[in-house]
Amino acid sequence: MEEKNTLKSGFGSRILHWIQNYKQYIIQYFGLIFVIAVFLYLTDGDLFSARNLETLIRQLVVILTITLGMAFIYSHGGMDISVGAVVALSSLCATYVMNLTAGQVLPAILVSIAVSVTCYLLNIIVTNQFGLMSTISSLSVMFVARGIVTYVNSMSTDKIEVHNTAGLELFRSNTPFLIGTMAVLCIVMTVLFNLTKLGKQNRAIGDNPLSAMQSGVRVKKVKVEAYVLAGIMVGIAAVFSLSRTGSVSEKTGSGLEMDAIVALILGGMALNGGAKSRISSAIIGSFTYVLLNNGLVMAGVDTQVVSLIKGIIFLIVVFLTIRQPKSKKVLPR
Repeated sequence: MEEKNTLKSGFGSRILHWIQNYKQYIIQYFGLIFVIAVFLYLTDGDLFSARNLETLIRQLVVILTITLGMAFIYSHGGMDISVGAVVALSSLCATYVMNLTAGQVLPAILVSIAVSVTCYLLNIIVTNQFGLMSTISSLSVMFVARGIVTYVNSMSTDKIEVHNTAGLELFRSNTPFLIGTMAVLCIVMTVLFNLTKLGKQNRAIGDNPLSAMQSGVRVKKVKVEAYVLAGIMVGIAAVFSLSRTGSVSEKTGSGLEMDAIVALILGGMALNGGAKSRISSAIIGSFTYVLLNNGLVMAGVDTQVVSLIKGIIFLIVVFLTIRQPKSKKVLPR
């Protein structure tokens, strides 16, 4: 009898140990499979209808592009909550450029990226220079960017919109282009994250900044590079966001910061970064989040209830991902 109990307890402890070691992957893939199964049932298969797939892709390209960049910031233990405001400001500048250049998209993309990178450089320079938490500096950037967009809109007598949207058609309704863009971005960012010094050093900083510095990592420089890369991705995402509406208002990009955070957490991204950070968290998490959001709406759930459900799921996943040894730092730096 004692031998049987020992075997059972040994098997149980091995199962618990396996779950603990691989909970990141369990959260990633089980969450995605669960969301797909539930909403395929609730929508009678309409979740993956041809028409809804186009909607999913248009939603996915924005959030995926953002989270691919955010993964580098989160991997070194940082956090950004300014992304929605930066998207709004970048979209505003891109709109004016398109109107000044008779609808030319390339100059608008370059300006959008430049504005976004500037915002993220300001963010990390303040963090590095004054030793502030990344959330504090990004909060400042958020207020500044959102304030500029709100002020410009309040001073404008007309709606701020792109006069000639022909150039944005490719970014709005060309499904093969959107899928191809996402595939290329995923491949490029996966290579950068897994096979270059930038990704490896960011993860090393997330584990232990002091140890990384003593190993020769230029911590501040690496963080700047991560924020510049994130800024580039947010600038690209702003163009895709602009293509969907063709205009910019005070509410443009509102809520995107939480969308990005929830997507990353659903993908199993640890809040404190480190060696266990995965670029797949951005990819799988974005798919899961978009399917969850779209599926709830298709199932007829009230908008306010959708936000509540997402909030509850977010808290559950955060609880599962931050249960680590007390000696390890959990809060973003």
